[in-house]
Amino acid sequence: MVRSARRQERYSLSKQSEQPSVVSRQPSLRVEENRARVDGDELAVEAPCEIRLGGRSYVLLMATPADLRHLALGFCLTEGLVASTREVLDISLGGDELPGVGPVYWADVSLPPELARRARARRAAPAATSCGLCGLESFRDLGGGIVPVRSALTVELENIQKLFKAMEEGQGIYRRTGAAHAVALGNAQGELLHLAEDVGRHNAMDKVLGMAMSEGRDLSECVCAVSGRISLEMALKAARAGLPMVSSVSAATSLGRKICEQSGVTLLGFVRQGRATIYCHPQRVLNQGEPLPGL
Repeated sequence: MVRSARRQERYSLSKQSEQPSVVSRQPSLRVEENRARVDGDELAVEAPCEIRLGGRSYVLLMATPADLRHLALGFCLTEGLVASTREVLDISLGGDELPGVGPVYWADVSLPPELARRARARRAAPAATSCGLCGLESFRDLGGGIVPVRSALTVELENIQKLFKAMEEGQGIYRRTGAAHAVALGNAQGELLHLAEDVGRHNAMDKVLGMAMSEGRDLSECVCAVSGRISLEMALKAARAGLPMVSSVSAATSLGRKICEQSGVTLLGFVRQGRATIYCHPQRVLNQGEPLPGL
């Protein structure tokens, strides 16, 4: 737990906070063609980021310390703690410098008493560089809180590929460090609406959903693009948020596919120029105006 907070500010859901540094230049020794030279590399900053509920620790994430308000908001949505921004009373942000650790950060979420009570009844657990199964005590809880997605959204495959191109162009941290995942939200025309980067895929998903929630975006009309694989945890977050389509430049796992299939989410993998693999619910994907065959 982050116990001290000498740097503390409060933010409303609409206020943008000053961003901590997300890249750190560190000395390195580079060896090329049998020659060694002292150099410097830019590394993606990874820091402890604690989510608190009503001043009490809920989970500790290892994350890129940017967009923490959106991270907290999206986390509450994808973990089933809230259904909309209307259920979030306030989010306060703070941090401190701990000896031997460096900067640590926290986001304290204020919820209505009943929602706070339900949240505290869930098990809080430390997480690694993300958190996709926070608060679950049993495998039987995996599908809890998911309402099947009924969106009538249809998208041209070409526009999904267009969204991935826009996401790639916006990945500033990745270009500098090679150590950040990205998640983007776009519309049916392939236009980029929101983009988040983080050292953890799940954090990037929560951040981009928090951005959309802050603007009152209708997630049932959004396409989600992911830079990494679609695992169980990523599929759960997409389904709980009500996203009708999630796509990746990489593959899906077996449980990632199963969750998407059961929850009505269209799942695509290996989205590249001129190709894609659709794992389930292909009815939302159009190819030159024509629907794809069913599975």
